[in-house]
Amino acid sequence: MNTPNKTLKIANLGNVAEALPFVLGHYPDDSLVLHLPGDEFIDGPILTCPFPDDPTDWIEAAHTAAYQFTHLVHEHGRTPDNGIIVYLCREPRSDETAEDTAELLRPIANALVDTLTEHRGDVLQALGLVAGRWWAYTCDIPGCCEGEPLPTPDDPSSVAAQLIKLGYSPGRRTRDIAKEFQPNTSHLFLNVLSDTAYAFKKQCLTQRGHAAALTTTHDHIETAMRRFREGATELDRALTARLIVGLQDNSAVDEGAAYAEDDDLPHARRLWAYLARHCAAPFTSEALPALTLYAFVAWRQGDLIAARLALRDALDTDPDYELAVGIHLGIHDGHDPRDLLAYARENRDTRIAHAQQADQAASEYRPVTDSTADRHREALDAATDLYAAQASTYDGQLLARYGTINIIGGALADFRNGRPQLMDQIAARITLGLQDRESRDAALSTGDENDLPAERQLWGYLARRCVPPHTDKAPPLLTLLGWVAWRQGDTVTASHAFTDALDIDPNYALAEHLRDGIRNECDPAALLAVYRAALQRFAAHRDHHDNL
Repeated sequence: MNTPNKTLKIANLGNVAEALPFVLGHYPDDSLVLHLPGDEFIDGPILTCPFPDDPTDWIEAAHTAAYQFTHLVHEHGRTPDNGIIVYLCREPRSDETAEDTAELLRPIANALVDTLTEHRGDVLQALGLVAGRWWAYTCDIPGCCEGEPLPTPDDPSSVAAQLIKLGYSPGRRTRDIAKEFQPNTSHLFLNVLSDTAYAFKKQCLTQRGHAAALTTTHDHIETAMRRFREGATELDRALTARLIVGLQDNSAVDEGAAYAEDDDLPHARRLWAYLARHCAAPFTSEALPALTLYAFVAWRQGDLIAARLALRDALDTDPDYELAVGIHLGIHDGHDPRDLLAYARENRDTRIAHAQQADQAASEYRPVTDSTADRHREALDAATDLYAAQASTYDGQLLARYGTINIIGGALADFRNGRPQLMDQIAARITLGLQDRESRDAALSTGDENDLPAERQLWGYLARRCVPPHTDKAPPLLTLLGWVAWRQGDTVTASHAFTDALDIDPNYALAEHLRDGIRNECDPAALLAVYRAALQRFAAHRDHHDNL
């Protein structure tokens, strides 16, 4: 046959068979291909479907592929009734001859012809490609079109030679492309990966630990990218394992996607492929982020074959992996990958801004690390013993509770009058007293709006003194500081303070309640009314106790 423009001469079925890698841009191992040739023959709608691992699923896969292809043809504004070509590609296994493999493919060819015919499709040829030979399943003549060798490029009738002269490339086999990112690592490294995953999971038990781990992952991505820009082709085991584990966080994947600027594309592709190759069983699922990032970079480079192959592995592992699904749909719908790059950049900018906000907020209450830390620690050590002795009885507990509120009142007066300093013993005594829930709740509404700056200064002052091993005493102070900040309209500092309180004590209910209040856009004035009513009851009980 000849193409309408007479440029490409296709004289026989061997020419049709050898055209496949030019039609696709690669040679698809273990796959079926459906093609409706266009005006140039090698153009037109095309669909590739890998064979399932289980041969008993091949027929069902063929039915599905035929159905999808008819829809694809209609999407291209064509009808499937003018000459579909079916290609079935598979290499013989160790216990098979080429003839055995060709016969295994025959039922699939028959199923495709039947299904496409049901959908008003016309199959022009159904070819099996096995071990450099071709079979035509639509030929009814015994012994004809069976196991013919594909033409070689130096054959005068070779379509490959014609296409190469015209500037086309057949591309590589899928198995060779996939070697770039498919697992290939040692058991020794997998032991390192296992240990790293355990340590990472343990670090991420608290939000503060998770945030620190994420920051470290971002730093490691930058380090790895810098090394690959400088020509590195591998990383040490510890960094490789830490990157693989860290990329399980979606925020880290967003950070990785931001490294898809034009100049970074070849380096990023090598990095993500390198990480994916280190995810052998039982860690194959850990390759998902690296495979998806590899696919994104390949998409940016215009290498849709490599992108689709990596996405196939990713989606076979997790069909619902959101970023992989998004990239797959983007490629299918012809979207511009630079839109995803812009989104990744925006996410990175947001993360950096959030980290800066968190650092600025924490500077108000982060425990000191200078020479005063030892003094604060000694004061809290001493106060802990004294307070425990005082609160060992019910009456002593009541006296300690009311005493805490009295001392807070005096401290606020000092701060209000411009004397933001307390004796170590006083500061420690307030900190210990606020571990009592009723004392803490009473402190939620000790002053009016004019007192908020002094209150905030006091709670931050005390929180900074909760040095190790007394960090566990900070949640009441952080919660009070966050409450005051919220009342002042500073929801950023408030949210960070509540979150840090929960990192220290995940069960600290008041901090969680108030943080949820911010997230749900509650009015703090309504909560203040509740707390002031509680303070009045607290004061009434105090008056009753004083009159006993």
